[in-house]
Amino acid sequence: MDTISRHQLLAISIIYQIGTTIIFGFASGAGRDSWLAVLISTVLGAVVIMVYVSVTQLNPGLTYIECYPKQFGKWLGTPIAWLHPLLFLYIAGRIVADINNLVPSTILPGTPSWAILAIFIMVIGYALFLGLKVMGRLAEIILPLLGLIYIVEVVLIMSTGVIDLDNLFPLLDKGWDRVWKVVWPLGIIQSYGESLALAMVWTSVKPKGRVGRTMLLSTLLAGTFIAYTDAMAVSVFGEEIFKRATYPMYALIQTINVADFITQLDATGVLYFCFMAFLKTYIYLFATIRSIQKLTYAQSNRSFIIPVCFIAFVLGLTMAPNVIVHITVVEKIVPYSPLYLSLMIFIPMLLMTVSWMRRKQA
Repeated sequence: MDTISRHQLLAISIIYQIGTTIIFGFASGAGRDSWLAVLISTVLGAVVIMVYVSVTQLNPGLTYIECYPKQFGKWLGTPIAWLHPLLFLYIAGRIVADINNLVPSTILPGTPSWAILAIFIMVIGYALFLGLKVMGRLAEIILPLLGLIYIVEVVLIMSTGVIDLDNLFPLLDKGWDRVWKVVWPLGIIQSYGESLALAMVWTSVKPKGRVGRTMLLSTLLAGTFIAYTDAMAVSVFGEEIFKRATYPMYALIQTINVADFITQLDATGVLYFCFMAFLKTYIYLFATIRSIQKLTYAQSNRSFIIPVCFIAFVLGLTMAPNVIVHITVVEKIVPYSPLYLSLMIFIPMLLMTVSWMRRKQA
């Protein structure tokens, strides 16, 4: 049985929820109030995640996808369920496109994009063949290492003397409007609504129970991490530069210069990004494959791995001509899509309500 422990789920969830958010800085539209927008998004995002957890708890023994046919019936529930693997695969393609935009423009400018993405996808495909347990062990090992590297970088940035806390004030000088524009829907969906894919992992957690506590803890830790990083970036760059930066975290690491000796650590930022993108893509493809397996009643999911990985590779290579278009679509178009909002927020709330009412009547 391909299972993971609660500690491994915690490690996977923290890395997953931080994901590519730490590089792009989705809350930059709120300027110096970005850290506040992140904290509010985290609280509301935790509520959304608890909805997902409630659905699975009200339907014990079933994966999230299987809850739709059970509660909505075969003719309505099955088509809705099939929208989820398509959604997961699309988002996986978007993350692969993140790699396609960042890595060639930073540490490997002379390498063809297709070669970078091919290696990235092949490693993910190999990990999918190895199973979820291996990824759980890897996340459990990598998370403390990433945390240690981050702490060292924070200390180095502080010792460089580039932090100016005055850049964080005055708080809310332009009102709440720009904060709420970041929070809804982008802030809630960016890392927390997309945790819907993690719901396909929860049935593999042993021993059973406490998934809700684990997810709540990972959400609060990831949100605090992102908020602190945004606050530090604003204090270093100021509001205007922070808002215009394409990769705030990457630019932040580039500021490290201790006595002209410790410099050029920006490659570590790319390593952050690559591993977090790797795990997040893995989870999305895992959720895609498991969803297809459950909906087709297949005995094994291995026959779906290569086709799904190939589609993700093609999507990542073709869906965005440049980083500006890519970020615009991710931040300005996709989160506002009625289908996206429905699958992430509204339909899960309806599913939870129906599940609760039927269980109460039983």
